[in-house]
Amino acid sequence: MAGERLLEVQGLSVSFPTEKGMVTAVDGVSFGVDEGETLGIVGESGCGKSVTAEAILRLFDERATRYGGKVLFQGKDLMGLSTGQMEAIRGNEISMVFQDPMSSLNPVHTIGSQIAESVRLHTGCSRKEAGRRAVELLRLTGIPSPEQRVHEHPHELSGGMRQRVMIAMALACQPKLLIADEPTTALDVTIQAQILDLIHSLKSSTGMGVVLITHDLGVVAEVCTRVVVMYLGQVIEEADVHTLFERPLHPYTIGLMRSMPTIDGDRTGKLHVIEGTVPSLHDIPAGCRFAPRCSYADERCQSEMPELERAEQGGHIRCWHHEQIRMQEGESVYAAVH
Repeated sequence: MAGERLLEVQGLSVSFPTEKGMVTAVDGVSFGVDEGETLGIVGESGCGKSVTAEAILRLFDERATRYGGKVLFQGKDLMGLSTGQMEAIRGNEISMVFQDPMSSLNPVHTIGSQIAESVRLHTGCSRKEAGRRAVELLRLTGIPSPEQRVHEHPHELSGGMRQRVMIAMALACQPKLLIADEPTTALDVTIQAQILDLIHSLKSSTGMGVVLITHDLGVVAEVCTRVVVMYLGQVIEEADVHTLFERPLHPYTIGLMRSMPTIDGDRTGKLHVIEGTVPSLHDIPAGCRFAPRCSYADERCQSEMPELERAEQGGHIRCWHHEQIRMQEGESVYAAVH
């Protein structure tokens, strides 16, 4: 059950310098996360999901990166905090699990020492107490024989176990918000299910909010309460998970749904493909960013950017034709995505 608003992202933008000038990877993104809620952020690679997540924690080089908008965490704007104040929040009140644990863990140190370091950094406890806490955290995340595992190095663990170690480190200080960036990438389906069950169980027991970044709509349907769909740096649709899966309104969201394989589908048929590719950030379309790939696109779509507006069925939508889709094609869309 969701509680009070924990995170409120308002008009977030992130721009980086390149050889061709500044590019805006995230453009006016807004969403919120309540206590005890799991928000899914979905979209193709390159749509700005991970940049959005890392920008919440201000992980980019601030001498080169240009931020805009607000990130309110428990009412406090993180964009206005000093570097020291942000360091006190990262890994303490807000933690992040990255998609590649092998590149995030230090290969020359034991996993126990890395977890203990995180504990000591934020709590100031003794080495002995931090070591005990490391064992407890490994046990909490379901790693067998945690007393042994704390003495092992990352390469001695399986991919699933390394991801559990990353979750243990993220939970070391009992954060109020956990950001999980593709936490099941490259794991087999059995381990994926275990990791997702673990995150859900820990969320239920601690009441923390979760932002889950993924390209897998099956994962979203299983564990999320609300969903934000991103395309080329913008939010194009946002709704609770049931509404999004039953009545998607944006052509891009519909395309993603149709691309999902179904267990009872026609085995001889081909999966739906969204034609074209995500445009370069150096060559963003003048109107709707999805227009070059959209079968509904007309002249207005090519020239005018639709605003993110309130949808009649709840949530938000960025499309000139969403009313047409809702009124005329609701049943066919529903059939196509189920």
